[in-house]
Amino acid sequence: MLNVVRLRVLRELHHRKTLTAVAAALSYSTSAVSQQIRLLEKEIGVPLVEPSGRRLQLTPQGLILVAHAEQILDLLERAEADVSTSMSQPRGVVKVAAFQSAALTIIPDALNELRRLHPQLTVEFEQGEPEATLPSLASSEYDLVVAESFPGLPLRSLPGIAVTKIMDDPLWLVMDATIADSLDPGKDLIEQLADARWAVEAADSASRTWLTNQCRKAGFEPKVICSSEDVSVHLRFVEAGLAVAVLPGLALVGASTNVRRFPTAAGMQSRQILLVAREASSTRPAAAAVAAALHRAAAAYTTGRPAEK
Repeated sequence: MLNVVRLRVLRELHHRKTLTAVAAALSYSTSAVSQQIRLLEKEIGVPLVEPSGRRLQLTPQGLILVAHAEQILDLLERAEADVSTSMSQPRGVVKVAAFQSAALTIIPDALNELRRLHPQLTVEFEQGEPEATLPSLASSEYDLVVAESFPGLPLRSLPGIAVTKIMDDPLWLVMDATIADSLDPGKDLIEQLADARWAVEAADSASRTWLTNQCRKAGFEPKVICSSEDVSVHLRFVEAGLAVAVLPGLALVGASTNVRRFPTAAGMQSRQILLVAREASSTRPAAAAVAAALHRAAAAYTTGRPAEK
C-alpha cells in the first residue's frame, strides 16, 4: 500500500518544483524529502521525477500518481471534516494567514470573539502576502487565508479552492494637508501628482501593479521614494509629508488627523477582501466557526464600527 506521507511529498514537489521548496513547506530536511521520493519510487517500481534544468519535474508515471494523490489527500481531509462535524462544539487548531492591514484589524477582532464563543478552539495565525500564502493553503499549511484582489486584477483560480468576499475596502489617495492644499479638486488628482514622491509596496505585488497602471493612465511613472510591504511605513511617510500613497481603508485605521484622503477616481474604487479555503476542509466546524467570525469582523469595518472586544 502506498504511503500517504510520501504521496503528499510528491504532490508538493509537483507544485513547488524543487526539493528545497518542498522541505521548507513541510518542515523537512532536503535529504528527507529526497529519501521520501526515492522510497515512493521503490514502492511504485518506476522513476517518478526527472531533472528539468535546475528544477525537477514529474515523469508521465509521476503525473498519473500525483493526480490520484490529489484525490486521496482531498478525501482524507473530507473524512476529517465529517468526523469533526459530529462533535457538538468546534475544537482543535485552525491555521490562518492574512496580509498586514487585515492582521492589524479584522484578525484580532475575530480572534477575540472566538475566544469567548469557542474556548476549545485554537487559532494559529501567521502574517503573509497572498502571493506566498495561497500556494501554502493549497498544500494544507493553512486552513484559511485572508487575501486581497484589486480592480482588474482578480485572484487566480485554483482547483479545490473556495473563495468568498468578506468586504469591499475603499482605496484612498492619501497625502498630508500641505500637498492636498496645493491641488485643484476640480481636476484629476492623480494627474496633478506626476512630480510627487510615492510610497508603494514591492514590485511584484498586486497593489503596486494596480497603482502603476493608474499612474500610467495619467501619463507618468510614479517616482518611488519608499518601497515597503509594510503599509504602516507608507502611512508614516504620508503623515510626515514625505510621500503620497494609495492606501485601503483598513490601513488608515488610526491615521493622524493631518492625513487627507480622496477617492482614487470619480467612482470610489475598492479592493476586495477575500476569504480563501480548501473546499475539502471548509465544512469542518472549527474552520467554519473561524470563517464566520472573520465575516462578522469584516462587516463591522464595512459599517465603520470595529467589532467589540
